[in-house]
Amino acid sequence: MANSEKRKANSEMLDTLIRNGWVADGTGNPIYPADVAIEGDRIVDVIRLRAGGGERSEPAAHRMIDATGKIVCPGFVDPNGHSDWSILSNPAGDSFIHQGVTSEIVGNCGNSFAPVSDLSRAFITARLRAHAYDGPVEWSSFAEYLDVIAGMGTSTNMAWIVGHNAMRYAAGVSSARCSEEQVCTMEGFVREAMEAGALGMSSGLEFEPGRSATTGELIRLAAVSGEYDGYYTSHTRNRDQFLQESTEEFLTIVRESGTHGEYLHLNVRYNTGAPEGGWQRAVDTLDAERRAGLDVLTDTTPFTFGTGMMAGILPPRIFERGVESALEYLRDPSARRQLRGECDRYWRFISRGDWDRVRIEGSRNHPEINGKNFREIAELWNRDEWDCYFDILVEAGREMESIQIVGILFTEEHLAEMIRHPLFSLSADTWSSRIDGPLSEVTRFPLPYCGHVHFLTHHVREMGTLRLEDCIRKMTSMPATHFGLRGRGLVQPGYFADVVVFDYEALDNVSTLENPVAYARGVEHVLVNGVFTLDSGHHTGARAGRILRRAS
Repeated sequence: MANSEKRKANSEMLDTLIRNGWVADGTGNPIYPADVAIEGDRIVDVIRLRAGGGERSEPAAHRMIDATGKIVCPGFVDPNGHSDWSILSNPAGDSFIHQGVTSEIVGNCGNSFAPVSDLSRAFITARLRAHAYDGPVEWSSFAEYLDVIAGMGTSTNMAWIVGHNAMRYAAGVSSARCSEEQVCTMEGFVREAMEAGALGMSSGLEFEPGRSATTGELIRLAAVSGEYDGYYTSHTRNRDQFLQESTEEFLTIVRESGTHGEYLHLNVRYNTGAPEGGWQRAVDTLDAERRAGLDVLTDTTPFTFGTGMMAGILPPRIFERGVESALEYLRDPSARRQLRGECDRYWRFISRGDWDRVRIEGSRNHPEINGKNFREIAELWNRDEWDCYFDILVEAGREMESIQIVGILFTEEHLAEMIRHPLFSLSADTWSSRIDGPLSEVTRFPLPYCGHVHFLTHHVREMGTLRLEDCIRKMTSMPATHFGLRGRGLVQPGYFADVVVFDYEALDNVSTLENPVAYARGVEHVLVNGVFTLDSGHHTGARAGRILRRAS
């Protein structure tokens, strides 16, 4: 007897019945017509509809949703999320909920907001302030931080990773010189985070202060995550001239630490000196290791443009004595002249003069330049582009390392080869935002508002890069399975009711580079753990999201 028949016999009433939808269940299999039955926080039945329709009995429900002609799928799961940057100022996760995102892996690229020590509290406070949070930073341990998030409540589910850069700051490490005592302190940070439920640790090896870490240091720290069957996710050291070496370092760390691995955004920016065929060689290396038994995957972003850290192009040496010393150095005209020849790193096209490819995303000191590229800023301020760049960093003060830039990074052809590759899941690589208030003023680019929907509107509907069902699998069950998010990522009985209903033909990015602050359209309903969080296109204010702790 089917679940629905048993329920009818027992005169039970469902909480929610989503009727007559086309179910893309997250497996990649073809869509099919079905009703989806929900009780509490779970999907209890998926009732396939017979071809030709006709009269049928259906279970009673407190809430009926007519999904005729609509797609019903699992909530999207972002494997390379950064909403920990904005969640304290935007616990409703508005822009992500409007796109159907129900779960995120956060703490990536070496950046997390715990642990915090007296050595790092001012830095963490400044970084959060740059993303519109003006409250106190009173936590120290990872467990205390997660308690703050849980007490506040969030609209999306969030799984957490502890960042290597955060641990280095908290341990007082700012260069390759790292004492045994400091390494032991950082091992303790990883262990405490894992005990608190973190999935693993991340590194951001193009950013301060992690970029000066040795491979040996990273292996030792990741090995603590490995003791808990955890993960190592990495924004690797280089994705141009030394892409292959960085790929092999990542694989060495995963292998020797005994972790699962996520190679964050394995992509190559154009005009940066990457070797011909370098990306394909790196992907083939990753594929060979996976076939040999190493649990590694990667991901990609949806647009030809992306975000980055403005301070990332600066040479490591100027940070060795801390941010205040770096700011003093940047004020010196003679130092600036020397720096122009030392910034051929990270977004290397900047040093090659491609200033029209780079724009400011969210300067709190100069809102008049937000959304402008550096050629436009130089003309507006009547200064050289380099001086504009250095001036913006200096005026940001302690928030210097939080200033974001948006760059034209990839070609459409490169995006397509990544999106269709079987090792790549799909991520927006950004944080959730909203269309009003202080956070909207520092989030003036499309990724937070339509990055996830863009995979469906552009790469599926317009370009045909992927089948709809395959795209949804890469946005749901693929990342959920890789990161061990049990009961997430599929529309199947017994799974958590993270469910999205959207009108495929009506999906619209709305947000553009010129007018970025706008929610995507076409997603009609989003349930998070069975609770309506987007209802008829409107955020209900519900905070039914959960902290997805590492399974013990």
